[in-house]
Amino acid sequence: MREHREAERRRGGAGVALRSIAAGVLLGLALLFLQSCLTISQSLELLASRAVSYTLLNQYQNMVRQATKSLSPEEEYYVGRSVAAHIFQTYPPYAEAGLTSYLNLLGQGLSLYSDRPAIFKGYRFIALDSLEVNAFATPGGHVLLTRGLLRLAESEDEVAAVLAHEIAHIALGHGLSSIQGFRLTRIASAFALEAGRSQGGSTASFTGAFGEAISELAQVLIVSGYSQSFELAVDKEATRILFKAGYDPGALKRLVSRLSSSQVSTSYAKTHPEPATRLFALNELPLRAPVAVKKATRLQEEKNSLDLGPAIPLEAIRRERFDAARRSF
Repeated sequence: MREHREAERRRGGAGVALRSIAAGVLLGLALLFLQSCLTISQSLELLASRAVSYTLLNQYQNMVRQATKSLSPEEEYYVGRSVAAHIFQTYPPYAEAGLTSYLNLLGQGLSLYSDRPAIFKGYRFIALDSLEVNAFATPGGHVLLTRGLLRLAESEDEVAAVLAHEIAHIALGHGLSSIQGFRLTRIASAFALEAGRSQGGSTASFTGAFGEAISELAQVLIVSGYSQSFELAVDKEATRILFKAGYDPGALKRLVSRLSSSQVSTSYAKTHPEPATRLFALNELPLRAPVAVKKATRLQEEKNSLDLGPAIPLEAIRRERFDAARRSF
């Protein structure tokens, strides 16, 4: 009899420990994804219920481990391509070969100065046939920007600023973080609904609401773009890329200023922080003369000393290139 009671005590302790682990997992998810709608205590009450089977908890933990594994570069590319295909349903690609070549010429060069210069199948830059002001960066190197956003640019430096911003999202792994978070919400939703079915009654209704809230919030993340902290970090990284690539690092600030004074689309306002917030952060960054401009100036001085004749200034080349591409915006 004593041995039986001891075995029951050990099983009970193991059950408490397992429920505690699962509660901790869902607590983290709830803090991330359910800051409203549902309380943490309700979530923990569900997990602490003995009606939730240990088999289900084990399955949930295994699924979480799978979801938090890093995607391979190839998987990242195909996930990003699928996301891009979804975006194309709302914003179709703009079939203008000259503009596509121009964006890829600039973008490929800028990507070399990012923290991820080489990715599976490389970066791809595509204009979208929409006059809305918006841009998207999906995992795997897909950068999409609307004609409306391009039309706000007044120089190649500003086009480069837009591209550098989106490249930075990819280089810093923001798309992967969002995809991973989405996978976790799907798992938590499935777990909650299954747990509700095992209990029935009012708790089943509660877990149904739990799953709906998670799915809704995941969709909001897609529609609302990246978080403000991501966007501000990207502005900083984009400024660094511009500097290293020889573009004016102040171009991003000028473009953001124009966004604040223009009638930009509602979609852009929803997917990016307020221009004033971005400008405040950008004003805190030290700006220096671009590296390539310094090199070009030094080389020009050396050529002049050798009397090789006048060279075409880099700025003139960029202006001519931009003016030609601008006709396609």
